[in-house]
Amino acid sequence: MRTILLWVIFCCGFYPVLAQDEQRISSTIRQVTVFLNRAQIDAQARATLSPGTTRLIIDNASAQTDPQSIQVSGRGEAVIQGVQFRTNFLTNVPKPASLQRLEDSLKLARDGYEALTLQKEVLDNEKKLVLANQKVGGEKGTTVVEVKTMADFYRERLTEIGKKLLVVEKQLTEQKKKLDRLEGQVREQNARRERPVGEIEVTLKAAGRATVELALSYVVANAGWVPFYDIRVRDTKSPATLAYKANVYQNTGFDWQNIKLALSTSNPALPGTQPRLETQYIGFYEPRPAPLSKPAFRAKTAETEASRENAQDAGAAAPAAEPALTSTADFTQAADQPTSVRFDISIPYTILSNNRPQVVDIQTSEVPATYRYTATPKLDPDAFLIATLQGWEKLNLLNGTARTYFEGTYVGESRVEIQNAGDTLALSLGRDKRITLKREKTQDLSSRKTLGSSVRDSYRFRITVRNTKSEPVSLTLFDQIPVTTDSRIEVEAENTGGAELNRETGKLSWNLSLKPNESREIEFSYSVKYPKGRQLMFAE
Repeated sequence: MRTILLWVIFCCGFYPVLAQDEQRISSTIRQVTVFLNRAQIDAQARATLSPGTTRLIIDNASAQTDPQSIQVSGRGEAVIQGVQFRTNFLTNVPKPASLQRLEDSLKLARDGYEALTLQKEVLDNEKKLVLANQKVGGEKGTTVVEVKTMADFYRERLTEIGKKLLVVEKQLTEQKKKLDRLEGQVREQNARRERPVGEIEVTLKAAGRATVELALSYVVANAGWVPFYDIRVRDTKSPATLAYKANVYQNTGFDWQNIKLALSTSNPALPGTQPRLETQYIGFYEPRPAPLSKPAFRAKTAETEASRENAQDAGAAAPAAEPALTSTADFTQAADQPTSVRFDISIPYTILSNNRPQVVDIQTSEVPATYRYTATPKLDPDAFLIATLQGWEKLNLLNGTARTYFEGTYVGESRVEIQNAGDTLALSLGRDKRITLKREKTQDLSSRKTLGSSVRDSYRFRITVRNTKSEPVSLTLFDQIPVTTDSRIEVEAENTGGAELNRETGKLSWNLSLKPNESREIEFSYSVKYPKGRQLMFAE
């Protein structure tokens, strides 16, 4: 039998076909490539065609499908005449396995609740029956022994019934809470299913009865991944271990069950064409009177909208997930592509359509690192350990949060900012209380002098640093002197204490090597000259 390989890209045209047969089939997802925003679905379908023209309706596509992205290829004795995408508002998303499990649990909970309710009703009726037969004796009366016997019977039986009722009522309360939780969860998942599904219509023409195999590819929204990192350092003499991870999420309406997963650093949501510069004109500003009400209202609205968008962006950040117990990094292969990097994971994955991030390990690497302490005692009295990673550019990193662990202890969260990194990537490993710092203004040495129509103020500071660790440390210390923005104010660095001075920013930096238990004092001073009668303002 002759086999024909067919391939077509989605076309928006209409294909008039006579005597068409419609056949509904479902496709099976084989692979998903998740981009930073959106995902590409690769699926397969199989059908047997009758002679003539057949419209195959693939009814389990996501309603979030981008129609322009649909590609269909196939093998078999048929010709693809057209491909279209449509939305079915009458059919709900198929019931996922997780919802079926919830409904099974809900049924068991209801059965248990009904059994307890029946048991309570029996005990209540028995109690009523006992209480309705409290009369003792007849017309001739009764003896003391008979009264005592009946009293003992009522006391014992009613006590027994009361105890059983207490137990059953407690069980009913707990079972009702469980039933309410399950009903709420089922309602939530059913609400997600009450949305339309997508359908891909493929029109094929066959000369005779034929079996065709279709390969489908399309891009869906409401999916993506967010990179983050775990950085672990055993001690300052060891390399850093960098675990590259991803929070993968999707809410396409269909669970991705046991599929081959790939992560791409590409982002098809961004425009694919380079922006073009338009001519920029320059002229003199001509002030015009502006209305007071509407522009002010618009400016306020724009500011409010910008604040709301920033708040939404901040809230959309995927929360950091718990460290994975097992790693797929050993099963991931990175492949460089012309405009992106693709990470292929060779073991199957299941990503549920619940918009909850799932941790996927991408790769784990040991990175050479050097360690140094930094401190800015003017702002914070603690020293911070900084790891400087070398060769990071070979790891295909992206901007993301980094959870850092030092000596087996979680020390905090920082950011990996690729655009700010050079040959090395600096990451904070947290505070170290074993390096103590103190910054004080030496009031007894500060002074003010009057020079004619000017005043000169002198400022002197002392920084005391001590290394209480049992090993030597390298410490970079930062401080500053002010920078003037007014020609009437003159700032002079009288004593930098051996620091390196950046005259544009006023930043002072000292590179110190401290032995175990070594203390050191650093003094620096500067003066400010300005017109008499004016007051200085130090702005940060």
